[in-house]
Amino acid sequence: MTQRHRNDESYTLHYDVIRNLTSPAEKSNGVQTWFANLSAREVLGIDTRDNLRSYIAEHAGSKRNAVHKQIEKTILELPDRFINRNSGVTITCTNCVVDDTRKVAKLTDASIINGAQTQGELRRFFSALEEDESLDFQVRAEIIMDPSHESIVEIAIARNTATSVRSVSQAGARGYLNALKNSIEAALPGETLQLSETDTVGLNTQSVLQYARLLMPNKILDDKAPSRNFAYKQGGKCLTDFSTWAHNQNADETARSLHDFVVDIAPIAVREYRRWEAHDGWNGHRLHERGRYGDKPVGGRPVRRDAKSGKVIWVAPGIMFPLMSALSAFVVQQDGRWVMNAPDLFKEDELIRRAVQQFRALDREVTVMGRSEAAYDALSIYTETIASVIASA
Repeated sequence: MTQRHRNDESYTLHYDVIRNLTSPAEKSNGVQTWFANLSAREVLGIDTRDNLRSYIAEHAGSKRNAVHKQIEKTILELPDRFINRNSGVTITCTNCVVDDTRKVAKLTDASIINGAQTQGELRRFFSALEEDESLDFQVRAEIIMDPSHESIVEIAIARNTATSVRSVSQAGARGYLNALKNSIEAALPGETLQLSETDTVGLNTQSVLQYARLLMPNKILDDKAPSRNFAYKQGGKCLTDFSTWAHNQNADETARSLHDFVVDIAPIAVREYRRWEAHDGWNGHRLHERGRYGDKPVGGRPVRRDAKSGKVIWVAPGIMFPLMSALSAFVVQQDGRWVMNAPDLFKEDELIRRAVQQFRALDREVTVMGRSEAAYDALSIYTETIASVIASA
């Protein structure tokens, strides 16, 4: 989608809700500020001419860093939570006329000054959708109306000067991720781990920790075990927990055992996630089929298929996470290290069939399945029964 030019003076923004939160100081300077909830698609066509940075990966996908991938991760896994998990966009304009009857705001000289990376990832996502897919979700926008373009430039500079140091960078700087990185590199040749948000090479740290937590048997945490959907609903907490265990491992035996579990199982979890994501067992289940009312799957795309072969090459995290959690029944400790051993009695196609069954039972809503404790429990019954039979034999 091409950027708007300066001579395109007005931009009509459709919104769901808008509130004027102009302060007295702003009003005395002739400035007004609104906050609006609007469709993510509404921000795709807004110019970024007054932003200090355009979309970094616009011309080269290799420039997509951990920040871009985390935005994408939220879009794919929790689109209905995007408005909470993403800081949204800041839009400036020299004039703004709000028509709340029609729920539109007419902006003059509109430009995104903060959120170009968010806009770029949204555009990248929507452009990849199939023509008949109508998926949408909301984003929050701050709209600043300042008649002086020179003042807008100063606002853009101020809003982009301070960049917070995020938790992955903090964990990497403190050495909390060193053992995990070494484990990944040793078990997955050619792979490494991102140690900061600006790293463009390596596995996404939060994703790796989420996969590892999915394979953590509840008995390891005993009565402190969170719900099975923990890794899906609280991905950031997986990093927080691991950092705490790494920090306390020399003084706390429990912290050390939990830290070591994650280090051992992480490369296994990555390998298993990739394998199951492209498992041939997903083919033939018609996960894109229409429902009885003609609706398509909502809450995110359930699968992606190879353009040439038509075979499934990607499965949405909302479906994958409950399946991965069920595999924790086969995780055991051998010779002082944690491994996953699935017995011959276990049938992979059967677990996939049950996962598809749960997906359909939850009205084919990807994000609902990712959060549904019932889905996790239903899939775990199969694997835990098998594990119990093998243990008692």
